[in-house]
Order: sequence, then C-alpha cells, then structure tokens
Amino acid sequence: MNDLITTEISPELVLILQCARHHLGSKCQYQLQRLVNHPELDWSKVLKLASFHRLLPILHKVLSSDQSLKIPDSILKALHSYQLKNIHKNFSLLKELKDFLGVLDAHHIKAITFKGPMTAVSAYGDLSLRSFSDLDLLVHPDDFLRLRTIAIDQGYQCDKLMATSERECLKQLDALEQAAYFKSQKEYSLFKRHIFLDIHQGILSKQFLPLFDTRWIWQHTQMLTIAGQQVLGLTPELQVLVSVAQGAEEYWPKLGKLFDLAMLMARYPNLSWHTLISLSQDLDILPRLLLGLSLVESLYGLTLPDSVNSQIRTLPSIQGIAQTVQDNLLFNRQCHVNSRLTMGVFLYQLRLMHNWKNRVRCVLTLMNPTLADIAAIPLPKPLFFIYYMLRPLRLMQGMVWHQSKA
Repeated sequence: MNDLITTEISPELVLILQCARHHLGSKCQYQLQRLVNHPELDWSKVLKLASFHRLLPILHKVLSSDQSLKIPDSILKALHSYQLKNIHKNFSLLKELKDFLGVLDAHHIKAITFKGPMTAVSAYGDLSLRSFSDLDLLVHPDDFLRLRTIAIDQGYQCDKLMATSERECLKQLDALEQAAYFKSQKEYSLFKRHIFLDIHQGILSKQFLPLFDTRWIWQHTQMLTIAGQQVLGLTPELQVLVSVAQGAEEYWPKLGKLFDLAMLMARYPNLSWHTLISLSQDLDILPRLLLGLSLVESLYGLTLPDSVNSQIRTLPSIQGIAQTVQDNLLFNRQCHVNSRLTMGVFLYQLRLMHNWKNRVRCVLTLMNPTLADIAAIPLPKPLFFIYYMLRPLRLMQGMVWHQSKA
C-alpha cells in the first residue's frame, strides 16, 4: 500500500483513515499507536468525523480489537453503544426490505437491491460493518409507476422528501401530468415507520441517459444471500460502476463512500478490469471510474492495475479533479457538497463526460421546467410555455446566489 501523506491533515481524520487502511490490510500498527497518543487528539472530534463520513463501524472494529492501543474507556464505551444501535438499525432496515420484496413478489415485480445492505454484505461481508440509513431498489421502468400505486395501497407514504411547495404543486397536476413528471425522475422515496425506501428506475438523472435508461443493467445481475434470504443484486463490476457514477455525481462528499469502493476492490481481487473499462467507455463514465479509483489509491493506498494507470495517464485532467475532491474531503471544504447546482458543479459534471451528445443532453435537460419553478411562480396552464423562458433565468440566479454565498 502507498503511504498516507498526512501533512496538514488533522490528527483526528488521519486516525480514521489509518483505521480504514488497517482494516484493508495495511501494516500501520505504529502509526495507530502514535495517533491514539497524539497530545492534540480530540476524541469527541474523532467520533463526530467518523460518524459524518460513515466510518464509525470500522473505527469500532479496529480500535476495540487491538488491546495494545490505549483507548480511553469512555471512547470504547461510546463506540460499543453506537455499534449496538447500528446493528439494531441495520436489521430493522433489513426486515423492512424483506417485507417489501415480499410485496413485490406478490405482484410479480422484479427488483435489484443495491447500496445499503447489499454493499454491506458484498463489499464488507458483514452487515454490522457498514452504516446505512435507507434502502434502495432498482426496478424496470415499466414497473416504476405501478409500484408507487402498490406501495400507497400497502400504507407507504410518498414524496416526504419534497419541499412542501413542490408537494402541493404536484397534487395540482392531473394524473397524466403526474405520470409524466415521475417518468422524468430517476427515483422517488417511500416512507413507513421512520424508514425511507428509495425506488429507482435509473442510476443517474435524466440528463445522463446512459445511466438513466437502465434496461441493459439486468444482464449484469446475480443472486446473493442477505441474512438467509436470496435477493437479486448486481455483479461486483456493476457495483463498482454504480459506486463511481453516483459518487462522482454527488462530488464524493464522504470518505465512507470511497471506502465502499475500496472494500469492493479488496474483496474481489479478480475483478474484470477489462469489463469495467470497456463498459465505462460505452456508458461514457470512464472519467468517473478513473476519478473514483484515483481517490481510492491516494486515500486508502490500494494499488491500481496497469491497465487503469494507463487510462489515467491518457486523462491528465482527472488528477486535477481528484486533488480538488480530496482537498474538499480532507480539509472540510464543503463548497460543492450540496444538492444545489452551481457553476462549479455544472462545469465539473461536464468535464466528467466525453461524449458531446451527453454534454448537449445535460444542458438541454437542465432547461426543462421543474416542480420548484412551477411552485415558485404559479401560472395558468395556457401560459406554461413561459416557464421555458424563466428556467434559464432562475438557473443563473441560483448559480450566482450560491456562488456569492460560498
């Protein structure tokens, strides 16, 4: 493994990264011992950062299993308490998943389980070693709207994550307009007993068609066992591609997302890199793949295959993007980590596309009016065309406003 360059990084974050590296097999016992005895180490900050980056289970695993590390009893107790809560939460979510998959089976709807418990089992080999807060299912586009109706009949609530104004706006649309709206979305959320279940028809939003229309993805599935139940999941190669595609879309906001990728690579040393590179080229997500792998190599020390390194050399801009993302992670620069579209985020997304058609589609899709636009400026239906003129103005206004706030 490559050494971790720790200059200027807080000792709390270095400890978290070294624990992650230790779990991956790096021999960093001396570094861990030195860090836990660091005179400026703030244990409350360690717990807070590990929670934010979703690496508390790994922190608990490493620090509690090595008796030679002199960890304060209060910290070990806090980690143990968290882990018990995490296990309880994960199995509660798993029960909800099993129940919902049973509902889908009764209606002859096939669904792919991904992220959440699937990543915990396939990448970590243990449901308790990863924290997750919701469940994700990918269904055929033909079942996307039908499933929503079935879920409501089963007592699930929908659209809880929408802004109140957008939810009210949606209610005012007729059935055909609502159907058209949801067909344009990659996912919607179901809510029941404090549990969110996200139903996807696409991996990325519609402006990126190769991973919005996912009919092809069903050719890359496998059956996996989660807590004694067989569920449909993605092959390891597709799990890597989904991880890098979504991670890049979100600007890699948390170290835990990158650790998922690192664990997949470590657990499946015989990954077909030829398949990964070829498929990512076909889908125009090769820059996203190389970005994720560059970050994993730098932060977690995994050695990349020669075929990947040669691809990175052909795209020198990836190293610059990777350095910016890494700095955001390590120095708590959260300027890009939000759901708002800024000029920087927009240009970043375009840089991760090679195919000019995808770039044009991205721009054109952004010009379509959203529920937020309609909720902000109510107009009668005969004047709907005005929204197409207002949309660019609202986009620019939002970009400039958020840029000035950064």
